[in-house]
Amino acid sequence: MAGGKLSPRQKMINMMYLVLTALLALNVSQEVLNAFHLVNEGLQTSNGSLGEKNNGIYKAFDKQMENDKTKTQQFFDKAQKAKKIGSDLNSLVESYKSEIIKQAGGIDPETDDIEQRDNIDVATRMFVEEGAGVKRGRELQQKIFDARKNLLDLVDEKDRANFKMSLDAKTPKKKGEEGAKWEYLTFSHVPATAAVTILSKFQNDVVSSEGAVIEYLIKKIGETDFKFTDLTAKIIAPTSYILTGQQYKADVFLAAFNSTQQPEIFLGSVGGFKKNPDGSYDPKDSNDPLPGGYGNNMLKAEGGFGKYTATGAGVGEKTYTGIIRVKNPTGGYKFYPFEGKYQTAPKAVVVSPTKMNVLYIGVDNPMEISVPGVGQGDVSATLEGAGTLKKDPANPASYIANVTAIGKCKINVSAKIDGKVQPMDGKEFRIKRIPDPVPMTSGKLRGGNVQAGTMKAQSGILALLENFDFDARFNVVSFQMVFSSKGEIFKAESPGPGFTPQMQAFKDRAKPKDILFIDEIKVVGPDKQPRKLGQIAFTII
Repeated sequence: MAGGKLSPRQKMINMMYLVLTALLALNVSQEVLNAFHLVNEGLQTSNGSLGEKNNGIYKAFDKQMENDKTKTQQFFDKAQKAKKIGSDLNSLVESYKSEIIKQAGGIDPETDDIEQRDNIDVATRMFVEEGAGVKRGRELQQKIFDARKNLLDLVDEKDRANFKMSLDAKTPKKKGEEGAKWEYLTFSHVPATAAVTILSKFQNDVVSSEGAVIEYLIKKIGETDFKFTDLTAKIIAPTSYILTGQQYKADVFLAAFNSTQQPEIFLGSVGGFKKNPDGSYDPKDSNDPLPGGYGNNMLKAEGGFGKYTATGAGVGEKTYTGIIRVKNPTGGYKFYPFEGKYQTAPKAVVVSPTKMNVLYIGVDNPMEISVPGVGQGDVSATLEGAGTLKKDPANPASYIANVTAIGKCKINVSAKIDGKVQPMDGKEFRIKRIPDPVPMTSGKLRGGNVQAGTMKAQSGILALLENFDFDARFNVVSFQMVFSSKGEIFKAESPGPGFTPQMQAFKDRAKPKDILFIDEIKVVGPDKQPRKLGQIAFTII
């Protein structure tokens, strides 16, 4: 700051600013440094999760290449470019973090934080000071710009304007420092732990932006596919396990069919068709109305489905085969072979939960219990273990299980056969707690980059169960908000699900680059047991 063609007065002013900044830095509280360390840990955890998600998408690309290399190749190549762009920039930033930590005394094994975490000279020297510092700072900014541009180049031009990407290195606007360079506003007199946190945030932007691009690319693979470019034979049966004397029933249908053309289904041998390793058959075109040997053994089709029935005889696996005939628009026919199997077995008890194969604490677990061949009035069941089992008065085959402790229980079934009550086979179930809900804001935001206006519109925190069949609800009883702005940390606690006036004030004040961190989220669900959920963090953009 004191170099260049400056007047003695200006040099003195700059020197005084440096001294003042140094004095202010000496007063950085340990609480603020602790907060930077906490935020950095959260960013590293988030980076790991995003990295795992990206790896899953890359695995999906590999699978698509195995299935259809021709269609996938161009998108796979772009995804590999995105991977290299992200990896190169992430490695560069990681090397800077390692150097800062090294120059600031390394990691203290007792605190797991940087030894000289309040050192404000390291980042300034590395990225701001004249010479190598300025060169490195500006090089980092340019690398970020280049990575952003190169990632956007992988997106179709028509989609770039609306493509969301957090990776950027625009010069921040700070009051009283108009005209200052990016590297100065970002790293000048920043404590070592804060500089590492800033670099972790850049890594988060890298991984997130890379993920956005490859997720966009994986969706592009099937974008131009027709909905029904081919047909395949499918079989759906209520059960493939029947008792001696019972009938086996199955629906044979085309998975993608023309509703104006009923399928024609014939039973017979499929020996003339090629069978693939996965058990499917290749279709065949022919001008002949039927392959030889089929005759007129035709199933009746109703609403696009052929109705197949067979009476169970003997014990063991039964197989049936046939073809589905479809008229080609250009003339002739196309034949789709199918093969179905079912088991015929002796009578046995059937116990099956109607929603899942485990029982959950705190909710009604509906079950259907029956013994094939025995009327429901002659069937009874009990629960052995921590819980109760009650019959639903409205449905003789339905039961409600209520369990109270994690572990296992057993449903024992008995049936009245030939006037005598006989014990039948039972079934063991696992007892689990309802899964933890997912914390999010009232507007279903789960963290990450968010517009200031969007964040202001949120009224509180929700805890929602996802992909869970029961109507089980969790109530948020308390949570904490940590607000990080320009190196200052503020905290507030809420005794319920809503944001307090103090929290609302934090949101109103939030500017780009500020962080709102929601943690200590405590909820209570149907089992009445309090739980603590994971953290969510928002970066204002």
